[in-house]
Formats: sequence, C-alpha cells, structure tokens
Amino acid sequence: MTDKQHLKLIVVYDRNRNEYSISAHNQSAEEAQKFVDQWNPQLIQGCSLILLDQVRRHRATHGRDCRACRETVGRSAHLEPQPKFIRRKE
Repeated sequence: MTDKQHLKLIVVYDRNRNEYSISAHNQSAEEAQKFVDQWNPQLIQGCSLILLDQVRRHRATHGRDCRACRETVGRSAHLEPQPKFIRRKE
C-alpha cells in the first residue's frame, strides 16, 4: 500500500447511547465499502457505520486500541454531543 492511497477508518456509532467504537482502520476505499456492505444490514436500529478519511496510516495493529483513531473521530465525526468511546470485545 502506498502513501498516496486514501485510507479509511470505520466507526460504529450508537446514537441511542451516544457511544462509538472503532471497527477497522487502515482500510482502502474498496475494503471499507465491502465492510459496510456486509455489516450495514446487520446493524440494530439506532446504530450506523461511519467512514472517515485517515490522513496517514495508523501504527496500532487493531483499530479498537488505536489512539490516533479516537483522535480522528473527535476531529472529524462532527457528532454533538461528543460520544463516549467504547472498546468492543471481539
């Protein structure tokens, strides 16, 4: 993967609880779209998948442990009031 590729961050947002979790990061646009197509029909009411652009590749292995992802969500998601981060168990 080159630095020129646009990377995506995939966030699950629960508007009922105003919480979010990181599902995946460092995804190509194609990978992110496949993920959304696969999981969107299975989401419960009030939850949605949000795709955000990543400025750079994040170093953390898993998105759920990535501080850079949480910072990106804080800057880019435009959710008010600011949602609480929840670390999902896989």
